[in-house]
Amino acid sequence: MFQGQGTGRPATCQGHNKAHRGASWGPVDRTPPLRAHPGRAHRPRAGRHRARGLSSRGTENSRTDPSPVGHERDTVTVPHHDNVVRGPQPSRLPRPGHRAERESAMRTPRTPAREPAPPTRRRGAGLLLAAVTSLGLIAASVPAAEAHARPAPGRAASAYDSVDPFIGTKLDTTQNKGNSAYGNTWPGAALPFGMVQSSPTTYRTSDGDQKGGYEYTADKLRGFGMTRLSGTGCEGRFSAFDFPVLPYTGALPDSGLPRSPAADITSYYLDYDHAAEDAAPGYYRTGLGDGVTAELTATTRSAVSRYAFPRDGDSATLLLDVAGSNNKVYDSHVSVSGRTVSGWVEAASVCEGGGHYRAYFSTTFDKPFTAHGTWQGDSVTPGADSADGGDRKHGAGAWLTFARGAKVTSHTGLSYVDVDGAAANVRAESAGRSFDAVRALARRAWDRNLGTVQVQGGTAAERTKFYTALYHAQLHPNVTDDVSGRYPGYDGKVRTVARGHHVYTTYSGWDTYRGQAQLLALLFPKVGDDVNQSLVDMVEQTGTWPNWPHLNQAQQKMTGDSLQAVLSAIDAFGSTHYDREGALRSMVQTQSLPATNTRRTAALQYFGTGFVENAKGDSATSKTLEYAIDDFAIAQLAGRLGEKDTESRFMARAQNWRNVFDPVTQEIRPRSRNGFDRAFDLGQRGNQFDQATGYQYGWMVPQNIGGLIAARGGEAKVSAELDEHLSQLDAGVYGTKGAYLSNQPSFSAPYVYNWLRQPAKTGETLRRATSELYGTGPDGLPGNDDLGALSAWYVWANLGLSPTIYGTANLVLSAPLFDQVTIRSQDSARTLRLNARGTTGDRPYVRSLKVNGRTSTASWVGEDFARRGGTLDFTMAAKPGDWGTRAGDVPPSYDGGSDARNDVGTTADGAKSAGSLDLSDNSLSRERLSAAGAAPGAKIPLGDTGVTFTWPRTAPGEPDNWIPHGQRIALGGRTGTAATGISFLGLATNGPAQGTARVEYTDGTTQDVTVALTDWTPGTDHRFGNVPLVETTGRNRADGTADTTRTVVFGTAPEALDPAKRVKSVVLPQSSDKGVLHLFDAALTTKPVSTGGN
Repeated sequence: MFQGQGTGRPATCQGHNKAHRGASWGPVDRTPPLRAHPGRAHRPRAGRHRARGLSSRGTENSRTDPSPVGHERDTVTVPHHDNVVRGPQPSRLPRPGHRAERESAMRTPRTPAREPAPPTRRRGAGLLLAAVTSLGLIAASVPAAEAHARPAPGRAASAYDSVDPFIGTKLDTTQNKGNSAYGNTWPGAALPFGMVQSSPTTYRTSDGDQKGGYEYTADKLRGFGMTRLSGTGCEGRFSAFDFPVLPYTGALPDSGLPRSPAADITSYYLDYDHAAEDAAPGYYRTGLGDGVTAELTATTRSAVSRYAFPRDGDSATLLLDVAGSNNKVYDSHVSVSGRTVSGWVEAASVCEGGGHYRAYFSTTFDKPFTAHGTWQGDSVTPGADSADGGDRKHGAGAWLTFARGAKVTSHTGLSYVDVDGAAANVRAESAGRSFDAVRALARRAWDRNLGTVQVQGGTAAERTKFYTALYHAQLHPNVTDDVSGRYPGYDGKVRTVARGHHVYTTYSGWDTYRGQAQLLALLFPKVGDDVNQSLVDMVEQTGTWPNWPHLNQAQQKMTGDSLQAVLSAIDAFGSTHYDREGALRSMVQTQSLPATNTRRTAALQYFGTGFVENAKGDSATSKTLEYAIDDFAIAQLAGRLGEKDTESRFMARAQNWRNVFDPVTQEIRPRSRNGFDRAFDLGQRGNQFDQATGYQYGWMVPQNIGGLIAARGGEAKVSAELDEHLSQLDAGVYGTKGAYLSNQPSFSAPYVYNWLRQPAKTGETLRRATSELYGTGPDGLPGNDDLGALSAWYVWANLGLSPTIYGTANLVLSAPLFDQVTIRSQDSARTLRLNARGTTGDRPYVRSLKVNGRTSTASWVGEDFARRGGTLDFTMAAKPGDWGTRAGDVPPSYDGGSDARNDVGTTADGAKSAGSLDLSDNSLSRERLSAAGAAPGAKIPLGDTGVTFTWPRTAPGEPDNWIPHGQRIALGGRTGTAATGISFLGLATNGPAQGTARVEYTDGTTQDVTVALTDWTPGTDHRFGNVPLVETTGRNRADGTADTTRTVVFGTAPEALDPAKRVKSVVLPQSSDKGVLHLFDAALTTKPVSTGGN
């Protein structure tokens, strides 16, 4: 008898650090108080022009907290932002017509009344300086010459001024890769991880195309909304864009709108031109074709907008399209009282495939209305104070008219609880503050957050790409609690978060576990703590793990169960101030048999047999790979918490990638119950791979790259295959062997070179990708940014670090792309320094490395570096050297569990969804097996052959047999055992089936032996000389019932071995010819064995 052993230790390194539980990140509330920095002038970037149409590729507050940013409670602080407050100078519109080329014919905005024709200005130039005292904010003007001072000669633009929010807003229609070549980003105003995203969305009149986002090639704006998601797919169903506002300068016949926006919303859309646009983190401005200038800024939970109307307009009116959300609207309401308008909308969540959420707003204006009214359906009612829109899009709203030529500022609070919450949010965060003061605080917030990473070296374009990516990576997830602490739970109840903490929602798990979550945890450990607690609370409220929750909607998108990997990764990076034990407990409870509380599709089959068969479709094969990564992440969390049994159990499941690895073609491949589908074209995604091809998924085993390389045929073969694969960096999904680096399954592929002892090629590939696929123009993102996932990949690539072993804090190394990088975790003592002088010049290769002053040839650093910080000193060279090229230099591969039993084929009578032996979710009855002599630990002799098997001593729900994929099973102890023959106890499903095992002797030699077994429901046909040993009547079904089918477990006739040698182990077959082999035990004999064998 033997039991496969499994731990979470990597094969190539030992002694991994425990999770850092020290106080280096400080107590729960680590935010420092604000300090005034008077007299600092804003330094704008230099040398940036505005011809964005050209592609540039290749080149908790206290409940009375007055903080306008509003991201903390109980202290008058503004977290996630540095202590310098810089404010805005008077803005200037650029001159129309200075762009190098136009992408579409757009009407040039008229200059607003009372503003002279302005000179060209650079994005981000000119802010008001604000001083912060312990009593609040005191705004002070700064002389224009000082505010617009250029950086000193040779000094690079600041991180803030390097950001271009327009990057990723243009769809490249020339590419057809599968997913759109479109970042789907937006240029509006938001704070890091804020509730509010105040931004325009667009409309293109030429073809009526309305994708629901901001498309750079459009010629009209659909208004300025309060919410957006950054970078999602589901074109036209992006969700959000709640409560859009449209300025209107047309006539008001009979004191009302000329028509209801519900009947003809497009007639109110706004002409605009990119020449009149400006954007910077936390700020957006545009001139409109009707002469209005609109400006947007934001706090965490409120938006502040300023509209300058021309004096020569027929009116100065704002339309509040309360039912104008992007997706389907279920109901809406608006009320007008004094200068305040409030209401709510209920709208469909992202992709319109999940639930629907309700958002509330409260807007107060600084100018009185000269007239107002509402519309409800097709009716426009002047003077009306309320309207209800029902389920009609644009079905309800209000219009507000001001004196012609007015300059109007609005303060809008957002809440997902109620209107009172929205009103309280705006009172706490921005009411009573000018637009410019709030804008200054927004800059302060982004200055601090972007300043967590300081880089030196590189070109202005490289800095723009880098800091824009860092900016985009901080737009999600989002604070959802009000300043009172109230938030909407996933169970529909209004809940209150503990003081000093926040609830974060909106996660694209499939995307963000591959780097964005780790970046968040590294830079903002306190946010990481709250994100993980938010996830634990979500599971407590829903009873399960959704993988793409939007607001308080627990929905599913994509494949995998990836938020478990997100939580484990954040935990690994040191954000451990949350209910860690509760997190692990929920994972084990939901991701174990019976498969009743999991959101994983085909979960019973996967939990029971270790893979999802191809007949399931719906990305079946990639699900197996994703679930194995999720299980690895669970195992790592369990290991850090000292739960060794759980670690071993889930590490065994982390090796389930081997169940869809075809040893004949040496590739990841769809598998049926009768074998591998070798006719499947791996150059396509078909119904087996999610958003990527089989070739692209073929590298996605980050938990055990060493095992994958060995299975694929070794370093030389795999190196050539990877070279071919990465010769095309972004080939898409149609008939290609190339990579698809703008989509998540390919993210880890370049780093495989480190395991191949060729880290120089990793660096070469990353330099190509960052220069060829990313640019500084609006088309500068090669694919959907997916809530910051693509941008986070770009950040890591530039840093020369990668958290590609998801669920750990190990960092795989490559050549940094900046000469010097300093990373200071916010509100933490952790600092990482990377020095690589010359890497931006003619020395792109790593010649040598010192880690904290000690020479290291390893092309990775262990988890302690990410958790505690340290220094990496790279010596760079013009040509590749021998750094990272030795066998001991490669990153860890976690092969623990590779030899463990991996199928739950026996279940208790009456139990539902408790196991699956045959891929049809039938199983053997444990009670009937016991009655037939196969109780746990029972001895089962094979006649007079001298072979005695031991039935697995397992509990219900534990794996009890092997589906072979090359597991190595110890038989002879340390000194081996002399034997004349070997037999196997097992059966086949969908069989018969057979394969070849390999006996290993202590002298290093091996011997192949055949393992052939009859189907478990054989009738009277017993093949291969198999001996029926355990017979029962009735198979247990997933619904708790049983049928009357006769089942048989067989012993194979002994295969002769060399009696002069000592047996050490046996390696089970890599696979079977057809059907599926199930082996419960293997045993030796010392009696003479007939040479006829099986």
